[in-house]
Amino acid sequence: MNHIVIIGFMGSGKTRVGKRLSQEYKLPFVDVDKVIVKRMGMSVKDIFEKFGEPYYRALETMTIKELTKDTERKVISLGAGLPMQEQNQKIIPQLGKVVYIRGSLSTLKKRLEDTNNPLMQEENREEKLKKLLKQRDPVYEKFANVVVVTGVQPVDGLIREIMGKLEELEEEEKKN
Repeated sequence: MNHIVIIGFMGSGKTRVGKRLSQEYKLPFVDVDKVIVKRMGMSVKDIFEKFGEPYYRALETMTIKELTKDTERKVISLGAGLPMQEQNQKIIPQLGKVVYIRGSLSTLKKRLEDTNNPLMQEENREEKLKKLLKQRDPVYEKFANVVVVTGVQPVDGLIREIMGKLEELEEEEKKN
């Protein structure tokens, strides 16, 4: 399927950008985390606390497997940890074109100051953030067909940049 898949660190703006792209392309928007929350009837934090991270990661895998079978093209936002799971790494490329929204440490730190994310509930959040970014950035990079940087331009500019890069990618594929 040729969905548009948004990946990136928590706080990078995956949901906001995904919603805007879905409006621009007139496609449905799917946030994998929100699908899971709705299905389970509880918050991500509560799922982590009650069942643990491995259970949540299994729910993510199940959800994206379902999306590979979905014939209606969509814009899909993946949870920040989803690409890190080995079982998901075979599935992500099957979903469609992957857009990585990269954020600088300072941008992400500022955006995550008041988060309820279970992975950011530690004392030394900046160190945790640095460590996670160091682990995740190369993985996100590996899957990305398109990379854009958040926090340096208004969201309208970011959307135009993504759309332009996706069009270039399509043109390139048509030539080959």
